[in-house]
Amino acid sequence: MEIKEIMYLVLWAGLSVYCIYSARKISPVLYILGGFFVFMFAWYLINDLTAFDMFSGMYNIIFRGICLAFLAVLVIIYIRIKKKPKE
Repeated sequence: MEIKEIMYLVLWAGLSVYCIYSARKISPVLYILGGFFVFMFAWYLINDLTAFDMFSGMYNIIFRGICLAFLAVLVIIYIRIKKKPKE
């Protein structure tokens, strides 16, 4: 593994731990974001440790679809939070 790949793994793992840890204090939405970072960590780990190229062909389409689904969920939650009347 190259240093860049190790840095990505540390980045995704660190962000997921931080989001899940901070979710109770800040917002439960961070659980979803933390789940996304766990997914990113797992995807990059599989890419680095196995012979599969997870960023080409059908795997890349699956990866982009999952990322799009997470983004759509987060945007919908953001819009609902913004539309709530302020107390």
